[in-house]
Amino acid sequence: MSKKVLLVITVLIAMLVSFSLVAAQQSQLPGSGWWSGQQIQNVGSSNASVVFQAYDSTGASFACGNKSVAPGASANFLTIDCSALPAGFVGSAVVSADQPIAAVVNVVNMSTNWDGTGGRAAGLYRGTDGSNVATEVAFPLMKNNFFGRSTALYVQNASDQANDITVTIRVGANTYTKSFTGVKPYAMVVVGPADTQPAMPNNSYGSAKAVGTKSLAGTALEYQTNVPVGNNLHAYTAFTPQDFAATAYCPLARSNAYTLNTGINVQNVGASAQKIKVTYSYTMLGQGAIQTKSFEKGPVEPNAGVSFFTWEELPAGAIGSAVVEGMGGGNIAVIVNDETFTLNPARVTAYSCFPDNAATKTNKVVLPQYKEFFLGDTAGLQIQNVGAAAATNIRVTYYPNGGGTPVTFKNTNPVGPNASFNLYRVSNPLPGVSVVSGTPSTLLNTFGSIVVESDQPVVAIVNEEPGFTPGAAKPASNQDAKLYEGFNQ
Repeated sequence: MSKKVLLVITVLIAMLVSFSLVAAQQSQLPGSGWWSGQQIQNVGSSNASVVFQAYDSTGASFACGNKSVAPGASANFLTIDCSALPAGFVGSAVVSADQPIAAVVNVVNMSTNWDGTGGRAAGLYRGTDGSNVATEVAFPLMKNNFFGRSTALYVQNASDQANDITVTIRVGANTYTKSFTGVKPYAMVVVGPADTQPAMPNNSYGSAKAVGTKSLAGTALEYQTNVPVGNNLHAYTAFTPQDFAATAYCPLARSNAYTLNTGINVQNVGASAQKIKVTYSYTMLGQGAIQTKSFEKGPVEPNAGVSFFTWEELPAGAIGSAVVEGMGGGNIAVIVNDETFTLNPARVTAYSCFPDNAATKTNKVVLPQYKEFFLGDTAGLQIQNVGAAAATNIRVTYYPNGGGTPVTFKNTNPVGPNASFNLYRVSNPLPGVSVVSGTPSTLLNTFGSIVVESDQPVVAIVNEEPGFTPGAAKPASNQDAKLYEGFNQ
């Protein structure tokens, strides 16, 4: 059986790296102590042998082991545990298996003391499937010290040959570029706001595109500018052309709901200027009938971007989902920022919206990482119906790590087209959710993976944040929230 390959950006900045070193580069994250964990889910029908291989900027490779993973279950590879990696390693990785796999990467700078030592920042993003790489990738949002936040773009050569890579950032009508020649196989380059010619203007934001002579994968990490230690982080995976469509689905949008607000950032990746339309489907703090509101902006030039803000468009307390459309029929790429800076710690997350294409219109979604009040963090699952009729049979199966007994939940309320449904507290489900099989209480203090199945096409995201319930092993952590997209099957 052929190997299934995923490309991931691996960040491990050991405590030995000084702040002055990474600050001077301005293309890496603030402070020290950054490391990553990779959660790999077996989405095949037989046991999988999963192999993790890391690469530095010179193309040198480092073997980080292999693990056997049962169907539906997942395994974690921590780069900080890989003895083959040198101190201060920042690089990329290739994960391969003899079964289909899905992967998410968790980037943090928090110590294992759960007290915020070393920072509170955290971000989750999806690995890129080896069949989904391309010679161009798009980043809908790029910042340079915009309200104190900046973005680093991590672009991986996703081929086994040398690659020439050019990154172009667009701010309004102006462009800023950075080029690399002969990037080694599977190695990574990093572009920050100060790396382009000319440098990206201060206090600005825009969008970006990377083009290679060979295939690419990419990740964007948005961080706090000019701070000694990072306390929050945005993370999202770059879009390849397979991820482009004229319509995109965003499972979670909220306006001052529990102090959280959403920004929707849309990049026009079509060939012509077009207006952009956002339609929200929402209730007031999850109660009452579904309401809808639509807004248009533009026209937006090719490769340029536009932003929509829920706090300007929806009433306070609105929570639901969104559909984004290119009104000229051209393709778009869309990410969502979901955040609040009024809580301690802050909740700062980002995720990529799902394109309206055949790959998205499936009835099954897998999610490699889900925590149920595990070591001070817990997760919620947001599922959006992207079908033409109401979804009346949405089933969620949770697989605890380490081989515990899976539990299957069912949503008992119909979810209309474009609307969304939330599953939170799988160990003690909220009203509207019935248990089909298993014992939910056994899931407290566990982490694992999720499989969603539905009678309508669906998409799903996982939102992880500090959380504590009586009986949990640890109090709520001081870590930033993090969010990632599921994999449609």
